[in-house]
Amino acid sequence: MSNVRTAGRLYQVLADVLGVDPSSLTEEASPDTVAEWDSLNHLMVVNAVEGEFGVRISIDEAVAMRSVSAIRGLLHARGITG
Repeated sequence: MSNVRTAGRLYQVLADVLGVDPSSLTEEASPDTVAEWDSLNHLMVVNAVEGEFGVRISIDEAVAMRSVSAIRGLLHARGITG
């Protein structure tokens, strides 16, 4: 699986959950920069990432998922490049 493909999947998952256009997201996108990324949607992001990429995310990891870049780092640590 290529980096672009994995990144595209992640951006699409986030866009679907947050109700935004995937092209509006950047690596720096976070709850601080995306109004729709509130606490409830954060839980939905965690759930959607788990489902899309087949990973389990601990509570500590979920709390640390504060940006697109951080989520990609978590996926990379699990062997999912992108």
